[in-house]
Parts: sequence; structure tokens; C-alpha cells
Amino acid sequence: MRQIILLLVFLFLIPISQFTVDASSSKILVVELSGTIDQSALELVNQGIREARDIDAEVMILILNTPGGGLKETFDIVESIQESSIPIVGYVYPEGSAAWSAGTFILLNTHIAAMADHTVIGSCQPVEITMSGAQPVNDSKTINALVGWIKERAAMYGRNSSAAELFIIENLNVNASQAYKMGVIEVVASNLDSLLDGIDGHTVNTSIGMVTIHTRNASIVWFKPSIGIQFLKIVSDPMITSLLFMLGVFALIFGISVPGHGAEVFGVIAILLSLLGSGFNVSNLSIIFIILGSILLLIELLVTPGFGIVGIGGLICIFIGSILLIPTYTPPREWIVSAEWVNTFIVLILVATALIAVFFLFLLYKVLQIRKKKKVVGVLIGETAVTVDPLQPGNIGFIRFKSELWQAKSDVYIPKDTKVVIVEKDGVILKVKPFEQGKQKLINS
Repeated sequence: MRQIILLLVFLFLIPISQFTVDASSSKILVVELSGTIDQSALELVNQGIREARDIDAEVMILILNTPGGGLKETFDIVESIQESSIPIVGYVYPEGSAAWSAGTFILLNTHIAAMADHTVIGSCQPVEITMSGAQPVNDSKTINALVGWIKERAAMYGRNSSAAELFIIENLNVNASQAYKMGVIEVVASNLDSLLDGIDGHTVNTSIGMVTIHTRNASIVWFKPSIGIQFLKIVSDPMITSLLFMLGVFALIFGISVPGHGAEVFGVIAILLSLLGSGFNVSNLSIIFIILGSILLLIELLVTPGFGIVGIGGLICIFIGSILLIPTYTPPREWIVSAEWVNTFIVLILVATALIAVFFLFLLYKVLQIRKKKKVVGVLIGETAVTVDPLQPGNIGFIRFKSELWQAKSDVYIPKDTKVVIVEKDGVILKVKPFEQGKQKLINS
């Protein structure tokens, strides 16, 4: 009987110990999503979900800190979250961060929405660029479509759909405590540890059905984006994309004007990278202006050397094209981003474009100066100069010719500071004679 009892106790303890090991060895994958929501953000989320599945993570935490971004990419990210078999927790973190516009859309579509203290979400109304800066889009077709979508998604996750509507139609902004009271988020957590405690035991509906989350004593694994994602993130940034395009255009013009230095190769590469980063969503009108400006500049440089009205017109066209390169976050472009970010972006891109233009104009000005400079070789004979050193027969000294020092020699002694005439050129050494003798020799020859 004693042996039977011990055997029963042993068999009873096995599943308990196994459960303890499994719970303590469960993993939490943390993915950081910051900056604008673009193609690289979508790849980041998709790679994160795949890795969470590969390591059999209990949950994936998506840390959000973004001004917004592309609506198409946002919808694709939301779809990836919905299709995930791993529960995904949206977490606005650290303190002072914000998930505006597209970031709010993503947060409201995660299985559990959480925010750290002193963080903000909201400002979901699309904006467009006007002469006075960023202005809200009030097109009823666009607004109603976004409102209907966000309300339905909020209701699907049991969140306050009325508050979600206000994020769009009133550009409502709320902090963590307000969002929690309004039923927009489920958890307020000051750090990752408190977040794991706060979400432990929650049951969420994933693509494979209802899943209960167990995160106590779980180990945290930080997701490391691949090199490809990091590279795509750099070239997909709207600021970098615009600058690469402008830098490539100016470099291409300079390279064609002064071939042999590789500027034209760099220009082509920069333009291709900018097209890659923008997803070929460059405004057709901006390309027309930039091509026209480039042609005018090339005409000015190659056909009518100088810098007149044609060159000025080319610069004006390129500058207008650079302004049109700024993403117009209107409904046709399907971007939704905070107005503050757009206004800052406009200032930065215009200043950077102006600096690039000034730099290349300076280079082109120097090129024109060199082209206009009179060639020295072949026109030295018969020119006058002044000796800097006394010239002894058989020795080499220096003379000054048009503010330049040249090596010179003479068949006769010529004192210092004497006017001489250049009669021959032997490599880099000039042969000179005293002024009267030299002139006479040139006349006789």
C-alpha cells in the first residue's frame, strides 16, 4: 500500500513539475516599431511574427513610437496581426512616446492594447500639404471610410468605438490614464515587467481561436531586425528618399558636366535608391519639373557656357520639383500622419534641398571658372615676366608670370627683379632673355 501511494504521488507531481518548467521557460518576443510606418515597418512586423512562431513565443509585444505613416502599410500590418496565431500586444513605450495617426490604428488592432505612463495616442485625421503647411483633410468620402473601418475594428476587439471615431473626426489625443478610462486600451504599465504582470491571464481571440496568455516568469527576447530591414528602413524614410533623389539629380548633372569623377554613377545609384525607398510613388509632376530643370542646366553648361536666364530657369524648375517631392499626405496618396510631423518635415527637406543645391552650384561655378580660364601652355612664348632670383647661365631660378612662380633659365646673367621675355618652353622650365634682347629675337624669328 505504501508503494502504491508513493507511485501515485510521483505520477501526480510529474505534470505539475512539467507545467512549472514550461511556464518558467516561456518566451516573450519584443519588437520595436518606431519612425514612420512604411514598407520597412510592414517587413519588420512580418519578420517578428515569423520569429515569434519559430521560438514558440507566448506572446509578441509590439512597442510603438511613431508619428504615423502609410495607410496601405498600416492596413497590411493590421491584417498580419489578425492572421497571427501568436497573441500580439501593442504597447506605446517608453514614457514620453506617442503613437499618432497610423500608430493609433495599429494599437487599436492588436489583441491587447497597452500604454506606458505619460504617452499619447490620437490625431488620426489625414492631412494635406498647402502653401500654409499641413491642413486636415475634410473630404467626407475619405473620413467616413476611415471612421467606419476604425469603429468596426474597435468593436471587434471590445473597445470603445465612439472614442475611436473621435480620434479621426476631432483629432482627439489622450494619455494612458484617459485611454484606459475610455475603454480604448486594456493595460497601463510603466515598464515591460509590469506589462507582463498586467496581461497575464488575459484570453484573446487569435487566428487559431481563443488563447489564454501566461506571461509570469517568462523570459524576454528582443527581436533584432535583419540587415535587409535596416537598409530598407533607411531608404524608406521620406526625408532620406527625398534627399537621395535631389542629391542624385544634382550629382548626375555635375557628372555629365565634368565626366570622369564618378559623380554620374553616384547620381544614378542615389536616384535608384530613392525610387526603391519611395516604392516608385514619386509625383509625376515633380519628375517633369526636375527633368526639365536638368535639361535647362545642361544646355546652360554645355551649349551656352555661362550662367544666364536658362540656368536660372533650370534651378527654379528643380527647386519646384523638390517641393513637389514632399509627400502630399492626401487621400489619393493614402498617408495618415500627424500634422506636426509634416510641418517639421517640410522645413527640413526644403532647407536640406537648398543646401544641396548651393553646394552643387558652387561646384558648377568652379567648373565654369576653369573652363573659361585661359590656357597657359602654348601662349607663354612672347609673354613678359619678372625674375625673382638672379639667373646665372647654366643654373635654374624662379620668375614670376601672372602671379605664378615658374622655373626659368637664361644664357646670360639676369639680375633679380628684371623684366624678361619668355622665348622657349622646355617641359616645366622656361627659357628667358632680358626684355630688349628677347623682343628682338622674337621679331627676327
